Amino acid sequence: MKALASFVMRGPSQSAMATTVLTMLALIFPFVGILGSACVGLVFLRLGMMAGVKTLLLSTLAVGLLMGVVFGNPLPALGILLVAWLPIGLLGMLLRNTHSLGLTTQAGIGFGLLAIVLQYVVLGQPKVFWREYLQPMGQSFVEAGLLDQAQSLPVIEQVSGVMCGVVAVLFLLQLLCSLYLARWWQAVLYNPGGFAGEYRQLRVHWMVGLVGVLALPALLMPGEGGPAFFLCLGAVFLGVLFLQGLAVVHGVFKGLKSVQLWLVLTYLLLIVFMPQMVLVLTGIGLTDVWIDYRTRFKDKPSG
Repeated sequence: MKALASFVMRGPSQSAMATTVLTMLALIFPFVGILGSACVGLVFLRLGMMAGVKTLLLSTLAVGLLMGVVFGNPLPALGILLVAWLPIGLLGMLLRNTHSLGLTTQAGIGFGLLAIVLQYVVLGQPKVFWREYLQPMGQSFVEAGLLDQAQSLPVIEQVSGVMCGVVAVLFLLQLLCSLYLARWWQAVLYNPGGFAGEYRQLRVHWMVGLVGVLALPALLMPGEGGPAFFLCLGAVFLGVLFLQGLAVVHGVFKGLKSVQLWLVLTYLLLIVFMPQMVLVLTGIGLTDVWIDYRTRFKDKPSG
């Protein structure tokens, strides 16, 4: 990772090359796209607007040429620029100017909300679109004997009702993960250990917590139109509170012996019991808005 970050910092050509290669690899391995966006974020964070714009232009041109050769259509490069690179560049500049990871994380909520609005503008009723899109999957579950016909319909109905929020939250988390990775790279190269302390202090405004509290009933109340929209809206805010919950865990465990072991255990549990752990960490982040666990545990003796 450090070698990749050092390569990106050599100049616009190298940063554009790394961004282009990683973005094209993301067509096969989607999560590699986080690395490509992080390359853009690192340039904006460290070198500023002009260097970042140069990287964006060169990367867009290179990806457009490759898309034209491979798929016969260079236009997807513009979509990648607008969806993946431009948001990380804007957040990178905000973080560079404010030095506030919490403020920048909250600004990312705007991109999550934009993802919801675009789904309603493009798809009309996202729930109807996702219901039709998921119908073949439900039928395949029936054919495989995992569900019967009577069970598949309510399952598809329930899943389609939350897909709008799921897409928005995944987009937001991918964007913020790229930003955090870029910030970590910057710390590794120029300020060792800086990102760890910065992330442990991540804290959002109490208004975000208030929206999260109001969103919980919507998440338990299926419905059409307004309720479905607010369910998606609340999911975005709860996604940010999940990240704060992780920050709380890092901050609290810092005062414990074998901190690395505790963190590894937390992430293993998150992988194995993802739904339950996501709920727990989101609850921790939500209550931390008012309780502030890190301050309460700050003066506790190590155990």
